[in-house]
Amino acid sequence: MRLRAEYRVGAELRFLANLDMMHLMERALRRAQIPYLLSEGFNPHIRLSMGTVLPVGLWGEQEYFDLELQPMQGSAFMTAMNRVLPPGMEIKRCREIPASAPSLMKMVNAADYAFKVKPGRLDLKNIVDEILAQTAIPVQSRGKNKAVTKDLRPGIYRIALEENDPVCLIHAMVSVNEPLNIRFDELLEVFARNGIKSEIMLDFWRRGNYIIKGDKFALPLDVI
Repeated sequence: MRLRAEYRVGAELRFLANLDMMHLMERALRRAQIPYLLSEGFNPHIRLSMGTVLPVGLWGEQEYFDLELQPMQGSAFMTAMNRVLPPGMEIKRCREIPASAPSLMKMVNAADYAFKVKPGRLDLKNIVDEILAQTAIPVQSRGKNKAVTKDLRPGIYRIALEENDPVCLIHAMVSVNEPLNIRFDELLEVFARNGIKSEIMLDFWRRGNYIIKGDKFALPLDVI
């Protein structure tokens, strides 16, 4: 069977690199005695496919992985895994998916990033409105092609505010993967350019990964 799981990575683990996260999950699967399947060949590995990479420095509320394993109840899987996962990490829900379902990397094309700020006298609403009013938002890529300048504006779907004095949350729903991958540090650059400097930034994390369906955003566990 093939299982898709949603999990949380707390702030305690925000500095784990993607490979470290993969090794952590593999060790947890072994300790929990999950009946996972192995690949064929001279160097067999657990048939585990992590979702969109969680950048170093971020924690995540809704992250995902796919796992191939022998038949097992989802509730038993969650109980066994949560017993051995480190503090700050938790399997929140899971479900069986068809063997033919597209991979997470092929499906996920949007992400919701949250930025916790202490604005002081800054007019955040006006700043957000000004960002959204721009017809182009050029930034130098922070990805592999660092010499490339890309326009983020087509991939910024919405920016919303939760204003709770003295701390506010900025939520940015943006495009990821193909055709336009917007990184969280590129968003930090856009905010800094418009007056939201790093010194008032208290925290940032990824709230969730999504699949765009028409004009709606669906979670990978809800759309197979």
